[in-house]
Amino acid sequence: MMNKIFLVIIFWIFFLIPLRSLTQDLTGIWTGFLQIGNEKLPYELVISGSGNSLKGYSRMVFTFNGVENIGIKTMELKIKRGSISVEDGDLIYDNYSTPGRRVKLYGNLAWVGKDTNMTLAGTFATRSLDMRLAPSENSFKGMIRLQKKEPSTKTKLISKLQEMNLLDATPFVHTEKKKEENFIQTKEIKEIDSTKKETVVAPRKIEIIQAISFHSDSLMISLYDNGEIDGDTVSIILNGKTILSKQGLTAKAITKTILTSELGDSSELIMYAENLGRIPPNTGLLIVQDGNERYQVRFSGDLQNNSAIILRKNK
Repeated sequence: MMNKIFLVIIFWIFFLIPLRSLTQDLTGIWTGFLQIGNEKLPYELVISGSGNSLKGYSRMVFTFNGVENIGIKTMELKIKRGSISVEDGDLIYDNYSTPGRRVKLYGNLAWVGKDTNMTLAGTFATRSLDMRLAPSENSFKGMIRLQKKEPSTKTKLISKLQEMNLLDATPFVHTEKKKEENFIQTKEIKEIDSTKKETVVAPRKIEIIQAISFHSDSLMISLYDNGEIDGDTVSIILNGKTILSKQGLTAKAITKTILTSELGDSSELIMYAENLGRIPPNTGLLIVQDGNERYQVRFSGDLQNNSAIILRKNK
């Protein structure tokens, strides 16, 4: 009962606060928890941007069979007078000990306080994006409570985003100069025309989103659409050579075996966006199977940017 009264008070206070003030104060680092029943899951949120153009990242931790599972996602934020809605985007990092399921979180939050005394609180619900599952499976409801931190606070989410070179869009975070400028680089990617067998040069920015160390004689890669099936088409380029050309992504796997004897110590695998689908950008799920090891990579791209992974031989 007290929780309900607390939320009602927050919503009324928030409704009276000017929108401009709200959008200025929302940017920053937030830490707290998701509460489902009596269980509290550590949760972090980083918000950047200005005005109504806000975006962010989230970090959630849950324990499965005694193992701490971490997932980091992009977040979509929309501001309405009286509430802030947050919605999961793409999963960009995980160390899940069990195959991840496509689950999206939706939250409706209220704001109260000032500066580092600010609190975000509200309710959330999740739903599965896998149409093969029952509607009730992976569906949870609960509460979100977050406290704003100083801009210089070094949280686990901030540390991981810095490691992944994703802090450019968070001007409130003071970070050191990048040590590896080649994380994001401009290259000329050759797209193979399957009918003319010619190459077309298409300069795009390449973002290295993950490095995978392998030990097996072969790797199995599988491609799926990431979320709603909207006509995304991609090509897969390994060390400058197209190994899968113009594949339409669906819920059914597109597979390819790579013999590691043909790879060097370090190889680049690029997910080349051929279109934007009905819902830009082009997004997908790449699964790399290395013997008993399984890696999930969620990628996105457009006509100016591609995602890539590095395959390194485990010596």
